[in-house]
Amino acid sequence: MRIDPMRIDWLLSVRERLPPFLASLRRGDQPGAYNPCPHGSILAGEQASLGFSCFAKKILDALGLWESLPEGERNAWLEFIRAYQRPDGTFVDPALLAGIARPVPTWRARLKRRLKGQAIPDPITDAILAETKQAIATLAASGQSPRYPYAGFPHDALALENRLKSLDWHHPWSAGAKTAILALFVQSQGPRLPEVDTPLLRQTLIRFLASKADPESGAYFAPPTPPARGQLINGAMKVLNALEWLEEPIHHPERLIDTCLLQGPPPAGCHVVDWIYVLHRAARQTGHRRAEIEGHLVDIMDRIRLHQAADGGFSYLPGQAQSGYYGATISRGLNEGDIHGTCLLTWGLAMCVELLAWDLPGWKPFRA
Repeated sequence: MRIDPMRIDWLLSVRERLPPFLASLRRGDQPGAYNPCPHGSILAGEQASLGFSCFAKKILDALGLWESLPEGERNAWLEFIRAYQRPDGTFVDPALLAGIARPVPTWRARLKRRLKGQAIPDPITDAILAETKQAIATLAASGQSPRYPYAGFPHDALALENRLKSLDWHHPWSAGAKTAILALFVQSQGPRLPEVDTPLLRQTLIRFLASKADPESGAYFAPPTPPARGQLINGAMKVLNALEWLEEPIHHPERLIDTCLLQGPPPAGCHVVDWIYVLHRAARQTGHRRAEIEGHLVDIMDRIRLHQAADGGFSYLPGQAQSGYYGATISRGLNEGDIHGTCLLTWGLAMCVELLAWDLPGWKPFRA
């Protein structure tokens, strides 16, 4: 696509301004310890650090700046992340978990889920699994592994298939996210566990996801009725992330592109980046509607720019830093950049730059 000097200049300025923004979030002298935002951190945001540390490293990965840090700082940072791992293999940030409320479901809700063979949602367990995935993926980006292999996933094909079937695929955003976690665990931790037949588990995941692929929309869900658009696109993003870890292609990339291009994303960091990610992954498999995709990506940069705060970072919502993280309150939601929004939108910009084939230094998408 034709180079756009105005947007190129802005992207260059983003790469210059983000390191000072990250420096403003540093918590003391410990490499890897970060606050979620410059001024509005409260409650869990003042003490939790595992997720924020992973976000900060991913920002540097997306900008191509991680390797420019001194080796001693990089090693200390990675050890800081590793230090959150417990002997059972999970990564746990006690300060985050202390801020997450654990609601008690009604008996009707418990009965309904039991009849469907679905587990009762537990925000604490979900946060631990998500943070464990995040930490393992962050370490993997530097060719590193956790101290202990994580073994808390099904080790045989039948148990894995039953776990996948128990997820609510009428709501693929959640089901896809949990499947992406399983895919990472199987692919990265399975080979470290002698009792696990990793190739068999990979094929189980691959076959199951193929059964959820909708040839009309290209998305992944339980038939026959497609879910709401947010569930459709965000759920597809999570499944595509699982397929990326499994090193498998998308099933219907052309139809998925058509579905994405029907409507742009809502103005929130996760929606914007999920939309970009789906187009980015699909367009790497097919040239279908490539010129339109490139035009939309250039336009979406202008929407991302609306998230940029005066401090150089990006806020999760336009003009408002992220206030909640896995149900824990982390900030007052001021008009400032936040580390999660900055991570997501920097990643989104890196995917745009790669797909547009703009020759800019440093920018490189990471694997979530």
